Amino acid sequence: MTGKLLKYDLKSMLRNFIPLWAALVAVSIINYFTLHSLDQAKGVAQLPAMVAMLVYGSLVVAVMVVTAVLVIQRFYQGLLKDEGYLMFTLPVQPWQLLTSKLAAAVIVCLGSCIVGGISVMVIAFDSETYLTMFDAIGLAFRLYPGPIVAGCLAAIASGLCSITQIYVSLALGHLANKHRIGWAVGIYIAIHMVFSWLELAVSITIPVPLFQDATQYFLLLAGYYFLRAVLFFVVTERILSKKLNLE
Repeated sequence: MTGKLLKYDLKSMLRNFIPLWAALVAVSIINYFTLHSLDQAKGVAQLPAMVAMLVYGSLVVAVMVVTAVLVIQRFYQGLLKDEGYLMFTLPVQPWQLLTSKLAAAVIVCLGSCIVGGISVMVIAFDSETYLTMFDAIGLAFRLYPGPIVAGCLAAIASGLCSITQIYVSLALGHLANKHRIGWAVGIYIAIHMVFSWLELAVSITIPVPLFQDATQYFLLLAGYYFLRAVLFFVVTERILSKKLNLE
């Protein structure tokens, strides 16, 4: 059943993302041609390249904003507002609903990052540059496999932590009778401040040599973010199970 929920959430989100992703790649292709003709262009002839780059920059910002907004909207509208009435009549547990929303959010965030990376590679397309870049990446993996893998795990765990922090803030804010969005924003800021102070205190007390091993550092970071994500997930699930107050 969780798979069916995920399919529904992804379908709902991707219908907004696919046109935006396609537009970003299309504009990056246009930028490739306009930028490579810039050397021969002078004066007004440079205007198309400037406009294309401006449109590309605007689309990059739009992708980031839409990603953040839809991650929040799918959770808020799907579980805490009108759609929540329908969702909670399904023969599934709250943790399955939450897992579906979280998995869909992670997938579209990764998708946006991948499409963004592809668009940059299209603009900077050059066979010699690509060969050099891939050689450098291969060398880095051969020399530093541990730090790279651990760093990727830390990045994924950080993303999970960020998304679940938004979820728990919205869920806690929804316990209020009035000004729920305002409460959610305040709770999000408070959570961020508390963990920032905690991180500062830990960084002061833990001996510096512990951070000289990059692999160990990134693994500790991944574990820390993962534990935070689990904490936020559990609290959110408990609120959805026991304290839910739909509008």
